[in-house]
Amino acid sequence: MSNESAGIVPKFDPGSDCTIRNSRSLAASFVGLVNSGSGVEIDCAAVEQADITFVQTIVSAERSFGARNLPFTMLAATESVRSAFGRAGVSLPGASPFEPSGN
Repeated sequence: MSNESAGIVPKFDPGSDCTIRNSRSLAASFVGLVNSGSGVEIDCAAVEQADITFVQTIVSAERSFGARNLPFTMLAATESVRSAFGRAGVSLPGASPFEPSGN
């Protein structure tokens, strides 16, 4: 029985440093969650640093989860996260592409 069928969507804390230094382990975590048939809630409350690799990893993960019809949510985006997405010209997951993120 998968976590999704049990109604459990795990929360995932990417840590405070969401830069290229940690992108490989972040991507591996998402691959593991997708392969387990689980959705994910990413709790970004502790993120102090985020860069374009974080944005790329999140966008890729969101597509991978979506392709398997698994829930994917990002919670508590800090200013650092909102800024990284803004610099990349990408909307935060779940945000309307026509609304500024963070408002």
